[in-house]
Amino acid sequence: MNEHAEILAHIHAHLDEHILGIQRFVRQPSISLDKRDLAACAAVFAEELKAAGCEDAEIVDLGDGYPGVWGSIDCGQPETLLIYGHYDVRPVGTEPWTYGAFDGAIAPFGGFPKTIVGRGAAAKGPLLAFVYAMKAILAVKGTLPVNLMFLIEGAEILGSPNYGRLAETRMDRLQKATALYGPRAGQDASGAVGFTLGYKGLIYFDLVASTAAWERGPQGGAVHSATNAVVDNVAWRLIQAMATMTDPATGAIAIPALLAAVSSPKTIEPWEVPMVEGLRGKLAERDPNGVIPGLSPQSPVRRFRDDLSGADLAETYMYGPSMNVSSLRSGYTGPGTKSFLLPDVARATIDLRVVSETPAAEIVQILRDHLDNAGFPDVAIEAHAAYDWFQTSIESPLVQSAIQTLAEKGHPSLPWAMQAFGGPWAHFGKTLGIPSLQGAAPGHGARAATSDEFFVLEGQGPVVGLAELEAHFVSFLYAYAGMGHAAVARAPESVT
Repeated sequence: MNEHAEILAHIHAHLDEHILGIQRFVRQPSISLDKRDLAACAAVFAEELKAAGCEDAEIVDLGDGYPGVWGSIDCGQPETLLIYGHYDVRPVGTEPWTYGAFDGAIAPFGGFPKTIVGRGAAAKGPLLAFVYAMKAILAVKGTLPVNLMFLIEGAEILGSPNYGRLAETRMDRLQKATALYGPRAGQDASGAVGFTLGYKGLIYFDLVASTAAWERGPQGGAVHSATNAVVDNVAWRLIQAMATMTDPATGAIAIPALLAAVSSPKTIEPWEVPMVEGLRGKLAERDPNGVIPGLSPQSPVRRFRDDLSGADLAETYMYGPSMNVSSLRSGYTGPGTKSFLLPDVARATIDLRVVSETPAAEIVQILRDHLDNAGFPDVAIEAHAAYDWFQTSIESPLVQSAIQTLAEKGHPSLPWAMQAFGGPWAHFGKTLGIPSLQGAAPGHGARAATSDEFFVLEGQGPVVGLAELEAHFVSFLYAYAGMGHAAVARAPESVT
């Protein structure tokens, strides 16, 4: 008999309530890009935490329009999991939706008999599934196998600019955490569960050139472009500043101090060698557009930077630095056109991703010093996020608990040693000195970056539904409780 049979029976008995709760969560808009209804969505999640047993559940308002949510349950256990997640979502987008983006429609979709379709479903669904798993354990057992702390943000889509300040409001409590976990559903069509053990550091910022700071060009607004023969254009000023940061032939980083900060290659640990070799093999056999996260066969890359391929492509993706310009904006950017403008502000949004022992905050200063020395002291840096790289060993009790739980249900694990993404979950693993893991759970959600985002409620074939995902979280918590003594001691080998 399943040792958690009574808990699983409770989950199945209350599954309809759980679906309604996820539907309510998805129906609540929470678009961080335009601060749409974030406080209302934070309140919905805080209510779910309180109903599940977090008596101290509350909204953490920093006064910036992106409230966080805190909640905790201390059951006197030796292990304490800090749960990371976010309730904010991307904009609806311009692609047509089969159902309304915030209708929370329950329908067959994507080859699955029962899903919830709506913006944010792929992230909100697994997060609430974890809360409901916790609620079921408490309802049946009256206690949890581990202590739990939740610190949920409302600005992940923007690069988590305020998560550091959210954490500072509870840092005295967070010091008790023995591991950080983010509930995500990660099954592919074969039933295998992919997850990542390491992330690059992420420095996310705007470069801003303005005529006010430059003291040249039109002051206080744009003028007609016909005046350019005698009036300086600040957009060129920004372009010239950006040109000093990269090699004109290759686009590679060309800031000497930054190159020095990333020049020491990361040591590839023995446990990650098989994963690196596995990626090399996949890239040799398959189209990289279907292997490398962030790429898509629908928008294929035919030639890679420096014509990389095979082993070089694998290692550069996983460990190499990058400085990407995600947008350039100047002049009128609204609907329609306003032709022949000479603007007063130009702005570029850039994400820098590195594996470096130089702290991310110091890298921001390296960028500032470079611009000053290159003759662009007027070009401002508006840093949105600066998070360090981090990696957790596959031998960590946290990771082994997840792998064991997956294996018991016949779900193959597909771990990545490193990926090029980054964020606060990695940074706070290093800040707190604890292992960090995102996902490593069955279930499926998809289309988060386009229309018809969905989360599977009733699975098909090897892909499981909501009840099985909640059951996984139950087993994972008990497995971590049994393995977590090394995490309590913060053994050096558990964190790279």
